[in-house]
Amino acid sequence: MLAGVQPDEVDTWYLGIYIDAIQWVEITNTRGMSQYADGGIIATKPYVSSANYVNSMSDYCVDCHYDYRTRYGHRACPFNSFYWDFLARHRQKLEKNQRVAMMYRTWDRKDDGEKEKILKQAKTYKKILNDL
Repeated sequence: MLAGVQPDEVDTWYLGIYIDAIQWVEITNTRGMSQYADGGIIATKPYVSSANYVNSMSDYCVDCHYDYRTRYGHRACPFNSFYWDFLARHRQKLEKNQRVAMMYRTWDRKDDGEKEKILKQAKTYKKILNDL
């Protein structure tokens, strides 16, 4: 979802790699929870996060090549720029969602140069998504 992959592509991948994937269960959960592609029927907000959340909830960042504290530049964690890019792309749909509105206020406090660097980083990473 953060990288902008189409939900149909995610469904095809998911159903292809799990031998016990049952469409009526997996597609509902995948589309509703991980892709927010049902428009909020299952989940009340998109299940997305920046690297800071991943770092605080797991140990995945400990040995990672990327720096979870960095949004752009050398070794910037893709989760960060993808997170802000996702919010920027879907602002019209999500900014009134009470569970997401605070993040838009955070985004709005960033200066235009900072926003541009973050969105440029996301665009760069999307071009090399399979190599990250």
